[in-house]
Amino acid sequence: MNKRTYFRSIRGKITNRVLFIGIVPMLIIGVLAWLSLSQLTNNVQDELKQGEKVLLDEVVGSNLISISSQLAAQIDSFMLERISDAISWSVAPTVLEAARAAVALHRKEGLNEMLIRDVEAKFSGEKSYNISPKANAYLKTQISRSKHFGEAFFTDANGFNVALTNPTSDFVQRDENWWKSAWENGISVGEVEFDDSAGIWSVDISVRIDDPKTGRSLGVMKTVLGVSLLQELSDIALRGIEKGSVTVVNSDGLLLAETSTKHGRSRIMTSEVNFRKSKDASIRAALGGEPSGYVIGDESVLGFGHSAGAELYGETVERFSGFNWVVIVQQPTNVALAPLQGLTVVQEHLSQSQNQILLILAIVTVIIFILAVFVAGILAKGITVPLLRLSEHADAISKGDMSRTIDINSDDEIGDVADSLKRLMTSLSIILNRYKALKAKLR
Repeated sequence: MNKRTYFRSIRGKITNRVLFIGIVPMLIIGVLAWLSLSQLTNNVQDELKQGEKVLLDEVVGSNLISISSQLAAQIDSFMLERISDAISWSVAPTVLEAARAAVALHRKEGLNEMLIRDVEAKFSGEKSYNISPKANAYLKTQISRSKHFGEAFFTDANGFNVALTNPTSDFVQRDENWWKSAWENGISVGEVEFDDSAGIWSVDISVRIDDPKTGRSLGVMKTVLGVSLLQELSDIALRGIEKGSVTVVNSDGLLLAETSTKHGRSRIMTSEVNFRKSKDASIRAALGGEPSGYVIGDESVLGFGHSAGAELYGETVERFSGFNWVVIVQQPTNVALAPLQGLTVVQEHLSQSQNQILLILAIVTVIIFILAVFVAGILAKGITVPLLRLSEHADAISKGDMSRTIDINSDDEIGDVADSLKRLMTSLSIILNRYKALKAKLR
């Protein structure tokens, strides 16, 4: 009997066919299901990206730009109103009267001929002659009406103090840059600095006192405007941004307001906290030349707006190009894109389903393979065992052994072969017996 390899045997052929019939259709169906789900996942992902873009462009970005631009406009409006206040104070009759009287008194006292250091030595204690108590009272009244102004005082045409709300460090002011700028240009607006006498971060607004009747310049008034309103406005703007933050920085990148730290004093106007040196590309983009816009950062969406320039302040403050402050409004990306959370969950579920299908496909394939081998083995055994026995009988018959009994009873083709083999044995036995008898006669 010839020995065959497993795959050329009946058992191998049956196993191959069972595997083909069981696994191939299942693989085709599984692959088609996976491809369909993959296409659906890709469609959902495309829709999600498109939705994110639309949401950022038309909703989140526009909202952040609107909030930052509105806050910048409110700051500009506030600063312009306070500049107008300082200008109106400078032409008040009480101020004009005190400035005129001061020129005459200071000339009479001979201060005009004295060196500045000698004048300062003379007024090392009191910083003014208290020429006009009415002017002092007027300035204090104006300061008390506005919680944003820290102090105010004015000088005569020679820069000598006339009236003031708080003591100043010097009596002579004409050597100060703010005094020179205001005297030359009519008005001067300074940068944000800490005012020691007022004890606040502030902007100096200095206005030349001009006599409306004669046009003669009588002196200079300086007001110290605190910038705490920037922090108050930032806190109000924050209400419209869920889990967001509002930051205001000056032209040098130093902090003026920061809601995330509740405007921590240790961070305001310190060189250690400079946004222009930030490594965050979105922050640097906000401080660029664009007047407004939004940027998508690593973890947040950032909207920004710049304060106005000479186009707004030019009519009130000649040759003043504005403060160039920047309002930065931030919102976490996951909060900004929260409306798309449901679609994101669907995408995640579809991706999980894809992986599950692959896993199930692999598991089912292994199970079918094991079952196919097992079932094929059982089926093959029922066929090959009788065939092997028939083959052994046939070999024995071919060798003349007629003593074997074929005891295979099967109601199928194998049974038919067994019956045929039995008849063959019977016929061969008869022929063999006749042959033996004939042979005996011949002898």
